[in-house]
Amino acid sequence: MSLQALSLGFEIDVWKSQRGEVHSCFDHGINLSVSGELWTVLSASRQDAPFGLRLAGDERPGGLGVTTADPVYVRAGYVRVGPRIVDCRAAARWVPAPWGALASDLPGRLSFVERAACSRAWPSSIEIASDVTRALRSSDADLARAVRRSVGRGPGLTPAGDDVLVGMLAVLTSDAAGPAAHTAASRLAGALAPVLCSTPDVSRHLLSQAARGLPGRALHDLGKAVCEGAPHAPLANVLESVLGTGCTSGADACLGLVAAYRSSFLPVERLAS
Repeated sequence: MSLQALSLGFEIDVWKSQRGEVHSCFDHGINLSVSGELWTVLSASRQDAPFGLRLAGDERPGGLGVTTADPVYVRAGYVRVGPRIVDCRAAARWVPAPWGALASDLPGRLSFVERAACSRAWPSSIEIASDVTRALRSSDADLARAVRRSVGRGPGLTPAGDDVLVGMLAVLTSDAAGPAAHTAASRLAGALAPVLCSTPDVSRHLLSQAARGLPGRALHDLGKAVCEGAPHAPLANVLESVLGTGCTSGADACLGLVAAYRSSFLPVERLAS
């Protein structure tokens, strides 16, 4: 039975012939290992991602009869996942919108995000964010130690320490970032590379994508709203989309995002007049 794709992430190429296999299956998503990347088949209610494929209608990935190690074939706009075929030819393509200039009252927006995230984050996440931020202003050896202490730390399929780093990288690799932030992101990515093997495989892929400037849509939209000075209500809406991710994952990422904004690596001359 053929399924329809609602949207595709901008990093997915469904027209190129590729093969892979099902990496892991959950009720809310199916992870596919394709050409060294982790694609995720999601329900329509979930947020877009660079390597995300959202299904139209009420289809639930966990109910598709797909199992781990099922073959995956990609060709001519179709993705075959085990016994199911997803027609992607008419799917919308999610492409992240550029971030504008930093708006005034950034500290107020950061405090708003931090207050909401702290009550839902893993208790040590704010400490991890501070530790890595301090290390980014120090030597490569200090940064390597801070990252090693953070990666894989905390509970969950994506440990809290990893989620904090994903939030930081969303800012440091963004359009709001200048040369200093890009240098910080490059140093952070370099410190991450040797220790990625110490965290669960799904989290390893997400960290690797974040280091390349590829956060999911909810986190991207939150960073953009904070940057551009979105009014309270829209900011609260996009914040809730992130906070609703996982048990503490979204909140942990928010604390990383806040820490990166406060890190002094962003170009203050880009503040909107």
